[in-house]
Amino acid sequence: MSDHKSQSIFLLYGENTYSSSEKLKFWQNGFIAKYGEDSLEVIDGKTMNSQQFSTNIEAMPFLSEKRMTIIKNFLSQGKEDNQKLIAKHLSKTPDSNIIIFYETHTPDKRTTLFKTLSKLGKIEYFPELSPIEINKWVLNKAKSKNINIDFRNANYLGQNCGPDLWVLANELEKLKLYSNGTPVTKEMIDEICTASLSSSVFKLTDSIAQKDIKESLKIFKILAESGEDPIKIFFMIVRHFRILIQVHEMISKGESPLTITKRLKQHPFVIQKTSAQSRNFKQEKIEKIYAQLLKIDTEVKTGIIKSYKGDNREFELAIEKLIIDCCH
Repeated sequence: MSDHKSQSIFLLYGENTYSSSEKLKFWQNGFIAKYGEDSLEVIDGKTMNSQQFSTNIEAMPFLSEKRMTIIKNFLSQGKEDNQKLIAKHLSKTPDSNIIIFYETHTPDKRTTLFKTLSKLGKIEYFPELSPIEINKWVLNKAKSKNINIDFRNANYLGQNCGPDLWVLANELEKLKLYSNGTPVTKEMIDEICTASLSSSVFKLTDSIAQKDIKESLKIFKILAESGEDPIKIFFMIVRHFRILIQVHEMISKGESPLTITKRLKQHPFVIQKTSAQSRNFKQEKIEKIYAQLLKIDTEVKTGIIKSYKGDNREFELAIEKLIIDCCH
């Protein structure tokens, strides 16, 4: 197999699906404008087989100089045998046929197909953005849509609703209508933007650290009435305190935020916020809260605390009691 890089084979993948989909859309629109929609085909990788792929790459463009085939999620959902066969066919791709593999998840880099794509084509990875990059993205997106938002409020929006760019893009659209050309304020963001579940859990933890019973109970009540599954909310809280314990311990040993991010395999946004929060807790206090959360979990699973679909009053009361205890 030749190691010559083809100008017609591409792989786009990564956790930042908003940016990768924007790139794919840009390429699609540019291709259609130049060569027409009839020369473009989009295939679901889950159902594609090697024969279908072979037919597509060997087919000559009809009344056009180029042909584009987009194959979605084949590396993550396609059958292994088909992937190996397609890896063999890739080198036969003519320059007139553009093949784009698009993945919404990170594929297994050990597979024959991924290794072949690495040798023959161009791979572009779209990682999740850091908090600084999210802020920059919000500012650039707002500018392109003529939304008047400054650095501080862009940062607040990112922390409150991020790090999912799909969500942030929707919230910016709401702010554009609501602000109607006036500068976006923190009050506007609080009034019309939907805080992410993780952001709300961070706010809850902040309030507990400040021993603010009223605010802590208020945040939990908003969470409980948000329509989210109470069990999901509970496990987000449990998960957060588990990460908080680990971060606190690593910081006490002098480990850097970058090392902590890599070791815990968390988004930099999460580690940055958790590191700041860890300063407000003693290790013993976090461990005590975590143990109490696990006790609630056990009592729900064993039926000591009743939790039914549509009636989670006992479950919610147990968490509220925990919050009050933590704040005292």
